[in-house]
Amino acid sequence: MSQLSKKDLDAFARRLQERRRALIAEIRQEIEDGEDEHSMALRDQFDDLDPHDDRAVSDWVREVGIAQVVRDTRELDDVEAALLRVADKSYGVCMDCGEAIPRARLDATPSAVRCVPCQEKAEARAG
Repeated sequence: MSQLSKKDLDAFARRLQERRRALIAEIRQEIEDGEDEHSMALRDQFDDLDPHDDRAVSDWVREVGIAQVVRDTRELDDVEAALLRVADKSYGVCMDCGEAIPRARLDATPSAVRCVPCQEKAEARAG
């Protein structure tokens, strides 16, 4: 169970929403900077999207297969998943052990899904 107060959850949600907006802007800029035919076609598709339709923008970004946006797209997925956890009140709870993720970890990585010990175990398994 998360030990975060409503005020803390609201603050993390704001940080995550700000990061989401920044990532979408960065991805858009990376695409706009591209001068090849593929980048121009993607730019036209992006411009046709309703900027207020978060789902359409997110879906479009995921479909873009440009190497420069892969890192930002992964982070965007993590941020959106964290926002869903805020909404369903599971934010700040380790997905492996169910214990509260320490505040310091969330401050450093607001989209964290695991406490440090469980994250280290997951990385060792993947490694």
